[in-house]
Parts: sequence; structure tokens; C-alpha cells
Amino acid sequence: MFSVLLYALAVLSQCVHAFQLYPDTGIVIVSNNDLDPSNTNRASALYLKSSFGCMQAYQACAQLQETLLPPLNGTGLTPVNLTTALTSGIHGLAIDASQQIWVAGAAPYECAVFSPGTNTASGSGSGSGSAESSAQLPVLCTNTAAAMQRNATLQDSSHQIQLSTNTAGTLIGFRDQFSFKFLGVKYAESSAGLGRFEPPVALRLGPGVVRTAFEYGPICAQPPDADNGHLLYSGEDCLQLNVFTPVVNTGSAAGSGSAKLPVMFYIHGGGLNTGDSGPFPFNMTTEGYVGPSISNMLDGTNVASYGGAVVVTINYRLNALGWFNASNAALKDALLALQWVQDNIEAFGGDPTRVLIYGESAGGTMVRYLLGTNPKYTNGLFSSAILESDFGQSTPFTSPSYVLNTSLTLAKYLGCASNSSSSLTAPTISCMQSLPASSLSLASYNLGLSWNIVIDGDYVLNDIKSSIQDGVYARVPTIWASNQCEYCYFLPTTISPTSPPSVFPDSLGLWFNQTQVQTLLNASSLTENYPYQTAAGEDGISGAVLQLGQLMTDWDVHCPMVYLSSLETNTTNPGNSYKVEFGVGLGSPLTPNPATCPGQVCHADELYWVFASAELDNVYQPLTAEQVEVTRDVVSRWTSLARDGTPNYQGADLQWPVYTGDNEVVINWTTTVQSYRVEQCDFLQNELGLTFRGP
Repeated sequence: MFSVLLYALAVLSQCVHAFQLYPDTGIVIVSNNDLDPSNTNRASALYLKSSFGCMQAYQACAQLQETLLPPLNGTGLTPVNLTTALTSGIHGLAIDASQQIWVAGAAPYECAVFSPGTNTASGSGSGSGSAESSAQLPVLCTNTAAAMQRNATLQDSSHQIQLSTNTAGTLIGFRDQFSFKFLGVKYAESSAGLGRFEPPVALRLGPGVVRTAFEYGPICAQPPDADNGHLLYSGEDCLQLNVFTPVVNTGSAAGSGSAKLPVMFYIHGGGLNTGDSGPFPFNMTTEGYVGPSISNMLDGTNVASYGGAVVVTINYRLNALGWFNASNAALKDALLALQWVQDNIEAFGGDPTRVLIYGESAGGTMVRYLLGTNPKYTNGLFSSAILESDFGQSTPFTSPSYVLNTSLTLAKYLGCASNSSSSLTAPTISCMQSLPASSLSLASYNLGLSWNIVIDGDYVLNDIKSSIQDGVYARVPTIWASNQCEYCYFLPTTISPTSPPSVFPDSLGLWFNQTQVQTLLNASSLTENYPYQTAAGEDGISGAVLQLGQLMTDWDVHCPMVYLSSLETNTTNPGNSYKVEFGVGLGSPLTPNPATCPGQVCHADELYWVFASAELDNVYQPLTAEQVEVTRDVVSRWTSLARDGTPNYQGADLQWPVYTGDNEVVINWTTTVQSYRVEQCDFLQNELGLTFRGP
């Protein structure tokens, strides 16, 4: 009898592989992923949420190129950690402890029953129809997919997965050890030609249209930069996103015993000029040369697995392509991607009512722009927000005339407008639409143009400060996060790390106008707040240089965030705003080895905490116990805000307070609550004033 079964299942497996059939159920990758790369016992299994008979269970696993989970042997998945994964809600699963689940029996093609409440597997029955085998139960299958891969794309065709969406067609993605991945999913039509500078057009596909999602999509048009391999890109069919999730629903029957997962919607940085949501070339970190490589810093696998979330990372139009002619096209790209989430994320196990928007650097700026967008365009699209390293003074809300003048400058440079032109005409815009996208990006870079959001009276009614005061913005739980010396990375190479005290006053004109420079130099308390003449040096960097980096960090990043977070608490969003400072970090390949960063927590140095992705880039391995603990805490805080609207997850050692002006959370190896650099922020506010509205 067993030989007949073996033959039947072998034939079934071949047919399944040939026609790529998938079981009609919700599938969850349950794991004991503890974010510690040195733990060799990290493992996972596939939980099929619908009910199957014993023979059907083997068939369902075979459709996934797997078999029933064999007896647990004390390593990898154990009865204890598997029970936690199934009952705790980590992956959206909170099944009853008494639930019976099919696993492999003692003999080939027999079934046993695993019960989380007893942590044991008992009883068996063959697939031939015994009373026990006729029971209808959920199923645990093996997961033989490879561990997370650098530059993760489809590694093995046997681990593909297919699901139908509402508006994105039928997608074929793949899985690894800890998540399902759907890469390069288009959410909009190409913006080339007449679509350039215009609002994005949603790409809507029926379930009969099948698309593969095995590789990251094209990089949006941008000039050469450190975070894109110093290459010029010209892509305009680039409005795509990537999804990382522990859950998929492969058929009409999602199954019971689960809740929808929170969604983490990430926007990449790059100064609104460069960047991408996928891997990028790099060979340096602040720790030094690591060899030619690919960074997977924004891979969402570990966040999805450990945090129990659906991670979405997006591309949006950059530089002139995103802002020319006061179009706010980049903002509208992000809004359309958020609408895509509303339409489709349930197929990936996500909850469209719990969407966290977050981003770093220009991504943090985009989050600020989304927070300040007219609520009629954002209501229902997101429920919480995190801004990491948003440059509040250099990326203000601007007037249409300012951006139109910037656009005209670019058009004149490219020969689409005469030098005597005073406005953008239809022929000028048509000419700009006909040029190669790379020409616009490179010209914008060569001219040193800055592009910002426009107060257009429709999508954007006011600057963020005024919007918060008036309550006309997205009043959601928000974390404002910055790093200890963001600007140490941006100090120009003309400033030697060992510069004498005179470098401080002599360099102020690089960032401030003449009136501001004199105001700072004449301020009696300047040296009390920035003791550039007496401050001690660290790690080969003089005290004056560090004070200069700290001044610019306070001015452009930390203090604007402090101001806005406090303003939220004290006006229209009480109880929902948190201010966080990263006092420890892991040097980022986005900031390759600047001479003024050793020993400092520079720009982007929090990203390896936030994405738990250092192991993919094979840097800082093995992580120390303290580094692993910071990673776990940060991922738990971020996902908790998405899930419950608070960073204070169950079991947290420290309750983070709502920010009121002098109680900032400072993340060191031991996290504390401090009155952090309040005097410096008061000094800058009193002497220069913080301005959130540009020209």
C-alpha cells in the first residue's frame, strides 16, 4: 500500500511542479528568528491555515515542494518555540493552544497530530483513510528554502509562490527561510513622455494577468552618487514597490486562527535626488573597506519575521522628475503607492487599517510632507509615522514661485527656454518632456538645484508648523528620530578632521548667510553651547570639527525634530509624539567612510538597527550581545507603533514617554530618558529661529 502511495505522491509532485499549483489556503512562515546571526538554530516551517485530511495535507505540502514537518529533535524549531510562534500572534497567528495540527507521523506518509498546548505530537494514521486521517486539520510543512540571500532575487524555482490581488494581477513571488518576497511590483504606469511631471497613473490589472515578482525593478532616473554606484540612471518606468511578508493567501480560503498584520511602508532617502528601494553597490562603511559588494540594507525580511509585519518599500520620482513645474509629482507617487497598499495588502496578510509610514533622510522628509498633506488626500491611508533623520531646515515647504523659478533655471540650461524667458510656457514644458530623463537629472545635479514640496493650495495647504498648530494634518502617533552627529558625514572634505579651532567660525558661511553668521559669532552664549575653542577631540577628530558637526546636526536635524515633536504634544496631537536620539549606531554603506565619522553616530547609522540587515551585508559579524539587543528593541518599537500605535511593546524594559520638551529617549547600550541638548536648541531658536517654510 505504501508503495502505491509513494508512486501517487511522486506523480502528484511532478504535476504540481509542472503546472505551479498551490494549495487553496493562507500560508504563514512560522519561525524562531531571534535576529542573532550567530544562532545556527534559527529555523522555520510553513503553517497552512485551512483544514485538510491527512492525505490532503501531504498533497498540500507537495504542492509547495515540501513535506509534512517531521518530529522536532530539540534543535532549530522545538516544541516550545514552535508553540510560541503559533500562539503568540507574532506572525498574525494566535491559534488556540488546544488546536490540533497535522505533522509527519512515525512511518512514511502517516500523520501525527501536534498540539501547542501539550508541545507534543501524538497519534498517527496512514493516508489510506483511517478514522484519524479523515480529520480536517491545519498543517505544518517543512520550509527548505534557503536562508536570506545577498541581493535577494529568486534563487530556486521550487520555492515560488503565487497569489491573486485586487488590482495588481496575479503575482508570482518566492520565499526564503523567513519571508515571502514580491519584488519590483509596478503600482503605476510609466511616467515618461507626456506623463512626465504629471500625477502618476495607477496600473490596474485583473487576476488573469500574471506577472513575476522575482527581481527588483529599475532605478528611477538620477545623477551619479555614492548610493547608486556613481552611475547615471535614466529609468522612468520605475514606479514599483517590494513586499516582504510572513503571510500569503494563495487561494479563496485564507483559513482561520489568524489576524491581519500591521504594514510598514518605507520610503528611501537620497536627498530627494537619488536613491532606490532595492540593493545598491558599495565597498565602504565607517569601519573601512569591505570589498566590492552589494548592500541589502533595506531588505525587510527580518522585520517581517521577527516583528510580525508586512514590509513595503517603494520607489518614487526624484530630482526634477519629481518636482519640476511645482508638480509635487513625487508626493503623488507616494500617495498612489499607499493607495496600492489599501487595495492589495490583504492578499499579503496585511491590515490596511494599520499602516505605518516611515523613511530615512529624504525618506523622513517625504514622511513629513505626507504628514502635512491635505488630510482629504491622506485620510485612511496610514495610521502612524516615523521620521528618521529628516532635514527640517534645508527641505522646507516652499512657494510655487520658488520652484517655478528653479524649473525655469533648469529649462534655460537645457535650451528649452530662452535666457529672457520669465515663465514656463507650454512649449517649454513640452520640450522638457521630450528630453532624456538622464539629461534632466544630470543638469539638475550640475546646477546644484534643490527640489522641495510646494504649497499648492490643494494637496498642500500650509507648511508643517502651521498645519500642526491648526490641526490640519495627519494626527497620528509619530516618532521623530535623529542620530547623535548626523552632519559629521556631510562636513566637506576640505575640512580636515584635525582642523584647529578657527575652522569653526571660518566655516559657518558654508551653511548660513552673512547676517546669521554674525548673529552666531556675536552671541554671548555661543561658546557655552558649542565650545569649539576648548572641546576635546575624539578618535582623531578635533574638538572644533566635532562641534561644527554638532552645530549643523542641531540646526538642520535634531532641533527641528525636537520643535515639531514638542509642538504636536502641546497643541493638536497630545499623547502621540515621541522624540528619539540614536546614541549608538552601525556605520552605513550609505555614508562610506567619511574621515569625520569614526566614533560618531552619523547619518544613516541607525538603518542596520531598523532593518536588522547587517548580516545580509556581512558586516559587523558576529554582532555582539549588546548589538543584537539594540536591534531587537528597535525593531520591536517600530513594529509596535505600527501594530498598536505605541512604541511601548509588551515586555519592554523602558516605557518611552511622550515628548514634552525635555524628556528625549536616548538609545545607547542602555537606553535612558534625558533632557538632551535642550539648551542648544533653545539657543538656536532664540538667536536664529527655526523656519519650516521656504521662499
